[in-house]
Amino acid sequence: MSEQQAQEYIQQAEKKLNGWGWFGGGNKYEDAAELYAKAGNTFKLAKRWIDAGDTFMKAAELHKKVADSRFEASRDYENASKCYKKSKPEAAVGALLEAINIDKEMANFRIAAKHHSEVAEIYENDLVDLPAALDNWDNAAQLYLADDSPAMVSKCTLKAAHLAAVLGQYDNAIEKFESVAAASVDNQLTKWSVKEYFLKAGLCQLCTGDTVRVQQALEKYCNMDVSFESTREYEFLQDILECVENDEVDLFTQKVYAFDEKTKLDNWKTSILLKIKKSMAEEPSLM
Repeated sequence: MSEQQAQEYIQQAEKKLNGWGWFGGGNKYEDAAELYAKAGNTFKLAKRWIDAGDTFMKAAELHKKVADSRFEASRDYENASKCYKKSKPEAAVGALLEAINIDKEMANFRIAAKHHSEVAEIYENDLVDLPAALDNWDNAAQLYLADDSPAMVSKCTLKAAHLAAVLGQYDNAIEKFESVAAASVDNQLTKWSVKEYFLKAGLCQLCTGDTVRVQQALEKYCNMDVSFESTREYEFLQDILECVENDEVDLFTQKVYAFDEKTKLDNWKTSILLKIKKSMAEEPSLM
């Protein structure tokens, strides 16, 4: 029944579009767009996701023809993306990029940033294109900055920093972790996280292989936050640095194990530590 109703909405929309004459032309597009949107929602009820996405795309293109319906066009593209994401992630990205163009033109920076975050997640989780995901997290952060949303800027910047490190872009990752730490150190709500950001930045510093630079970075972090020097994270970084300088692989493993016993290492930190360990020995082994 839902599919039949959707087809009826589509037929009604096509009749609107094929109607002769120019009287009420603007309303013709708007009315047809609303009918296509109804068809899209009806296809969703029938779990016909591709048909729903295609129909929302038609609604969006028609709403774009109406001067005061740009917001509705953006919403149609967003709805199309949600439907496509079920089985056509590339199409989902395309729909969201169309929405982003409209949102930026209308200075709806927060909505555009949200869409960039959604694109980043699709690239990261569905298409496994990490460079594209990184670019979109960066774009989201810039738009949240324009929207004066510092908490969301930090969230997106951290997402980008993690991916940059995974891609071996350590300087890029370091810059991002340090920028979030700098923005958080004087904020009573986020100050507790600063030691975590310094830890991650320090691990990326160690991946560069420049031990002098690592020590300088640790000194800088202590100057940025005087409490950092008394943390387990600082002690851990100093221990790891010493192991790297002396090429002590076994002691490195012991220090990592001891830290993990008290502060559980997540997958990201474990992968970075494995890269550091690999640089110390010909054949990496599990910690």
